Amino acid sequence: MKTLILYLFLLTGLAPGSIPGDHVVEYKTGPKFRFVHRVEMFVEKTGDRCKEYSGADWLVAQRSFGELIGEYSDFYSSLDKKEKDRVNKAIGQYVGFTMKAGIKISFEILREIYRHAPSVLEGIYEGTGLKELLE
Repeated sequence: MKTLILYLFLLTGLAPGSIPGDHVVEYKTGPKFRFVHRVEMFVEKTGDRCKEYSGADWLVAQRSFGELIGEYSDFYSSLDKKEKDRVNKAIGQYVGFTMKAGIKISFEILREIYRHAPSVLEGIYEGTGLKELLE
């Protein structure tokens, strides 16, 4: 059960001592003429490193991604179709990385719940008041 709680904390980024490491890619804002390149580099580096990300690391990455999207909104009207396509493809790849990580973490949590199903169900049984009601 301790492992289940740890996974839940990691998923939410609240694990004690889970300060994200230096391996998380930070998005750097800058001038428009380098925007497309910065987006592609952010996504490429994130793809290289994200297999090792914890839940807390993903929270840091999501903040960086939010900066990227904010900057995209600022530059959108000044980008040509080819530049927009490159940015949209990179954004799609990033979203794919987050989906893959979410599925992996979800399966780990489900495996842990399955291992401890009898005690989890007993807790639900007692916590909902069904034990008193049915006895």
